[in-house]
Amino acid sequence: MVATMYEDGELLRVMIRCPLTGRAIPTGLKASPRTWKDRPIGFNRVSCPDCKQIHAWSKKDAFLEGQADS
Repeated sequence: MVATMYEDGELLRVMIRCPLTGRAIPTGLKASPRTWKDRPIGFNRVSCPDCKQIHAWSKKDAFLEGQADS
């Protein structure tokens, strides 16, 4: 997958951790590292490619791919 470049930088995939496997999984969203902090994201669900379950998540559970998820 090729990241798209915009004036504020590249868009990275928004990720969460599968609660069963602990592996990072994509949420289907992308965000700029510059605007991630202020981007509003509500309650969401994602189909996990690892465990095949649906995981509920919110921004507090998410991180940008390649960045610390702490």
